[in-house]
Amino acid sequence: MTAIGKPVKRLVDPRLLRGHGRYVADIHRPGLLHAAFVRSVHAHAEIIGVDISRARGLAGVVAIWTPDEVAFSPLPLLFAHPKLDPVTQTPLGHMVHHVGEPVAIVVATSRYRAEDAIAAIRVEYRVLSGVAFLHEALSKGAPRVHRDRPHNLAGEFEQRVGDAQAALREAPVVVHDHFEVGRISCMPIETRGLLAEWDGGLDKHLTVYAATQTPHMMRHIYGQYFGLEAENVRVVAPDVGGAFGAKEPFYVEDLVVAWAARELSRPVVWIEDRLEHLSAAVHEREQIHESAMGLTRDGRILAVHDQFLAGTGAYVPWGIIVPIITSTLIPGTFQVPHYLCHAKVAYTNTTPLAPYRGAGRPQAAMVINRLLDAAALKLGLDPAEIRRRNFIPTDAFPYETGLISREGSPMVIDSGDYPDLWETLLQEGQYSYWRQRQKALDEDDRAIGIGVAIALENTGMGPFEGAVVSVKENGTVTVATGAASQGQGHETSLAQIVADVLGVRMDSVRVHEGDTDAVPLGTGTFASRTAAIAGSAAHGASLLVKQKILAMAGQLLEASADDLDLKDGRVHVKGVPEKSLTLGDLAFMAQGPFPGSTYSWPIEPGLSATHYFVPAGAVYSASAHLVVVEVEKHTGQIKILHYVSAHDCGREINPLIVKGQIIGGIVAGIGTALYEEVLYDREGQLLTNSLMDYLIPGAVEMPDIISLSQGTPTPLNPLGVKGVGESGAIPSPQAVSAAVQDAVRGWGIAIRRVPVHSQDVYLRDPRS
Repeated sequence: MTAIGKPVKRLVDPRLLRGHGRYVADIHRPGLLHAAFVRSVHAHAEIIGVDISRARGLAGVVAIWTPDEVAFSPLPLLFAHPKLDPVTQTPLGHMVHHVGEPVAIVVATSRYRAEDAIAAIRVEYRVLSGVAFLHEALSKGAPRVHRDRPHNLAGEFEQRVGDAQAALREAPVVVHDHFEVGRISCMPIETRGLLAEWDGGLDKHLTVYAATQTPHMMRHIYGQYFGLEAENVRVVAPDVGGAFGAKEPFYVEDLVVAWAARELSRPVVWIEDRLEHLSAAVHEREQIHESAMGLTRDGRILAVHDQFLAGTGAYVPWGIIVPIITSTLIPGTFQVPHYLCHAKVAYTNTTPLAPYRGAGRPQAAMVINRLLDAAALKLGLDPAEIRRRNFIPTDAFPYETGLISREGSPMVIDSGDYPDLWETLLQEGQYSYWRQRQKALDEDDRAIGIGVAIALENTGMGPFEGAVVSVKENGTVTVATGAASQGQGHETSLAQIVADVLGVRMDSVRVHEGDTDAVPLGTGTFASRTAAIAGSAAHGASLLVKQKILAMAGQLLEASADDLDLKDGRVHVKGVPEKSLTLGDLAFMAQGPFPGSTYSWPIEPGLSATHYFVPAGAVYSASAHLVVVEVEKHTGQIKILHYVSAHDCGREINPLIVKGQIIGGIVAGIGTALYEEVLYDREGQLLTNSLMDYLIPGAVEMPDIISLSQGTPTPLNPLGVKGVGESGAIPSPQAVSAAVQDAVRGWGIAIRRVPVHSQDVYLRDPRS
């Protein structure tokens, strides 16, 4: 293979950089109408009435629907679980359970007129008591988020290996920890958006253009709601400007906008604004942990016991996938003979939570790495050394953890070399040098801290992904897949895979994705799965096309398949390059001769093939980070001096894209560690409702990042690849917060929460 492994520049970038992207907001249709939503200003209330009399008479207003005029059934439960008591959102219902929940929809000839109408609508509420703080949700006497539920417990479950409680009682050394992870928003640069068209003719048809990660899932839900066959619903994800989990679930707005298009027999578009995104698009991360670890006196882990409370907000848009992932990945890259995790998931009167980049894994990384840091301190060991003593051995793979994965099957780690990954990080990251520099620092007003962390990511999950590979008459090759890109570079990576198999130039490969009409079945883009699953599907389909090419060319060139080569868009006899045919010529002939003649080629008609790749299980990538920070004692300023990551994502299709994904994930993790947090007051009012209040790292806060690679190919797919899109975001919050803790430990400050703010490490100057 020649294209795989090369740092090829992304094929899509020239088009996007020239402003030729086509996002939902760029799509126009004749007679297009614009939707806007009235949203609740209360966290918990009953809607008594909605006065639309003034709004109805405004110029350009076409329709207004309120809870008094429509009755929708609740959104479908996407991920059932035997331990989950699910509540899903009801579109435009008479009860609201968080600030920002849609109350009514206005459809007008422009967004401006729709917004004017919204301002003219008056909603009468009967305000009810609510609970916004996670730590209060399950306390005795807490207000109930849902009046038809006896309490706010959404789910409760355990993961258990061995007898952790007994092992902790007998352990010579035990350390304890408590920490909290704040809630954050997904914050893609493009907010959510959707345009729906309804064809009410004899063959009723719904077409939806959506900024989504899961077009096939949306098609399925629309089919259920509108009573349509799958072929009568088309969902297209055009260019999508980031997602990070926010565009994974199916939302109220997705249903109501499509319903409005059907009711009005006109296309309707809705584009989310930033305030709506902060208040109504899913959040993540919010968890509270109480943890303990038992060890031998030489630092070997005997047991880990973790109890945690996770928030799900007002509803469960994605089941309890996030806390399940946390519970399975706390042991991470380490041998933990005895393990017990007890998780409770609570409803609160806040925006629902669902996966965000990393999806429960950063919290797991925090548990195990914080405990190891505490144990190292108690035992007088270096934090790097205590990890060395506990890694899963390289010869232990496939490694059976004894846990149950998020899919409900036994969790088996396929491959890895964690000791080598760790040594790569420490050596290339100059760990010893920074420890020496830390000891040599002789200043009272600032301190240097060093943090290390290592974590697992389960990637490449099923159930499947499909690809259709076709050679066209002009020699170009098209690849259609059910995956949907939001900026990850799928167009380039998939083109590299297909170009390698078929011996064509990358610029002759066209990738079509995110369109339910292109591939009958699909799953979508999330959980770092595209390279492993869609890439393997494209690889398999390409091999099938290659077989057809060789069989057909062998007959025409009077040679066996073993004597043929594919190169530069031609198939030729080895050693006789002039004896060749172009792939375009073969594609033309494979369509068959004129009508009524005999088809004589030894293949099915057409140089096209479809392949669905069904993984046997998840594959596990790993990432290790080393961070050095400087903390100024009397201002609390935190500055990252040095950042190094080492990752194992198996075989790299495109190292340039891999590096970009790693760095992007790290910056997101720095945001989790130091800046980003969605805050509510006790009544459930959103306090961080703009980018003046919700801080995200920019160029000034972004440090220079060194990204190192160590590939351990997985045996679970033909390419040997593992996912990489989220791995940068997983250990980074803990590595950064551990570095800050290391810096301020001598000042008597304990870091119990992320994000860590300057005020958390600020010491007032006694001279002032």
